[in-house]
Amino acid sequence: MYSHEPENYVCPLCQIAKGQTTEKGSQENDVFFRDDIITVFVAGKWWRSNPGHVIIIPNKHIENLYVMPPEIGHRIADFSKEVAVALKKTYSCDGVSTRQHNEPAGNQDVWHYHLHIFPRYENDNLYLNYKDCYWPTAEEKKPYSDKLKTYFARNA
Repeated sequence: MYSHEPENYVCPLCQIAKGQTTEKGSQENDVFFRDDIITVFVAGKWWRSNPGHVIIIPNKHIENLYVMPPEIGHRIADFSKEVAVALKKTYSCDGVSTRQHNEPAGNQDVWHYHLHIFPRYENDNLYLNYKDCYWPTAEEKKPYSDKLKTYFARNA
């Protein structure tokens, strides 16, 4: 239903969920939570004004919201609250925004459901700066993933 996934698609988010290396390299150091249903990690692509944003994915390959099983959708939504609180406490951000995209017209460009959780700061212009993004180095991501790993280890 409403599938845009190309034939023989190699899903990078499935690779991350399985702890495998993607074409961008290993993301395993950025994963700070994983259970049987979801994997949660510091995103590999950043908006400059909002470093360290987080992505929640289902471990099972689910292309979009239209085919999301309710029990997995509930787990993602429930955990997004935990991530939002963690971002407030560990990043000292001023707020949090969530985003999720479906189909090309909805700006989906990876054919695996994923929910973005952005730390927000006064006047960060997240929605105006969406083209000002880049792929940070492992060293740039490490302080953010370390903070979240420590937070979730203490609050498990």
